[in-house]
Amino acid sequence: MSATIRTVEKILGKDIVKRGDRTEDRKEILKNLTGAEIDAEADRLVTRYPGRFTPPKEIHEKIRRLQKDMQMAGCLANAVGA
Repeated sequence: MSATIRTVEKILGKDIVKRGDRTEDRKEILKNLTGAEIDAEADRLVTRYPGRFTPPKEIHEKIRRLQKDMQMAGCLANAVGA
């Protein structure tokens, strides 16, 4: 199943006029996107530019590993009385 990536114009339903406030423009665009659409775009970029981007699945796995490492470090610190 392939997800259809919506363009900014389709998301906002209007032509984009550059107002100079990129932060607000991004917030307006992102509030209408689903997690699945963001993941689909990330996967597309990983495929198009191999080696340049980290796939979302790898990011999530790295977060889990880091959390586990932090928990282990906390347990070790408690064991030695730090």
